[in-house]
Amino acid sequence: MQNNDITIRKKSYEAAKEIKATAHYSYVLNGVTMDGTKFDKAAYVEEGTCIGKNADGKYEKWADDVGLKDPLIMDESIKFKLDDDGNNPDVTVGQCLVHGAVYESMLVGCTEAFKTAVGGSIRFVG
Repeated sequence: MQNNDITIRKKSYEAAKEIKATAHYSYVLNGVTMDGTKFDKAAYVEEGTCIGKNADGKYEKWADDVGLKDPLIMDESIKFKLDDDGNNPDVTVGQCLVHGAVYESMLVGCTEAFKTAVGGSIRFVG
């Protein structure tokens, strides 16, 4: 007996991108906690996203003039998965750059204020 299952199944995966422009870089130790309340429900946060620490000690997407500190660049992508109440739980991200060189065109949310806040620890390559 033949299996006549002709259901079309489609899966979509985001390809990793290389944001680092050097073989010498450092990640933050022990990762950081992403503030689930600061992102759209079930949001996908792309590798290369610029983030900063808010007043609660958790990280969110970088925004100028909102008092974020300790700027970092995510070197991995994450996807929030809703909890039973339909909210984003906080998520830990382990690969966040604190030192190295990055391709500026590959970054998300990189502003002049972000580059100033980072100081000399990250070099931005055009």
